[in-house]
Amino acid sequence: MNPLLWSIPGRIPTCLFFAVLPPDPARPEMERLGACLQRAHRLRGAAIARDRLHNTLAPVQDNRFALEKNIERARRLGADLRHPPFAVRFDWTGSFRGGSHGHPLVLRGDEGLRSLTAFRRGLREGMLRAGFMVPQSYTPHVTLLWADRCVEEYPIAPIGWLVRDFALVLSLQGLGYHIPVARWSLH
Repeated sequence: MNPLLWSIPGRIPTCLFFAVLPPDPARPEMERLGACLQRAHRLRGAAIARDRLHNTLAPVQDNRFALEKNIERARRLGADLRHPPFAVRFDWTGSFRGGSHGHPLVLRGDEGLRSLTAFRRGLREGMLRAGFMVPQSYTPHVTLLWADRCVEEYPIAPIGWLVRDFALVLSLQGLGYHIPVARWSLH
């Protein structure tokens, strides 16, 4: 377990979640695309750091338990999940309507994300059995930057990879920092 987990002051809000993390070769491509789109659309805002690019699968929230207990429960669930590796392909970008802190400009896809959606459905079923509340709705995406306004959907050269693992991540809210908690191989 990452020793940083035990040094987090209690007053810092956190968010624990399961995620698919892009492999190292895909990260610079995503970073370049985000910067290119930011310039092309003249967007103001903050790009997501290369090491924080991810696709959130599901939040790990259960307010009945402390963070340490939720981490323990999520680690058991992750270790028990069985699923073969699968391909993902993101082939367009667009914006979500955000709140006061901006609008996320995101990578999206359709056909190329069906396997990701199926994997998330299996993860959600396991989480529900373990007592976690998980929303049914899911829009697979990778946030590239938080912008000052929304932009229209835009096709891109596909960015894809073979998903070989998934992770449990702890985000320190407002600090722009993610702590990797655990990672599991798909097989």
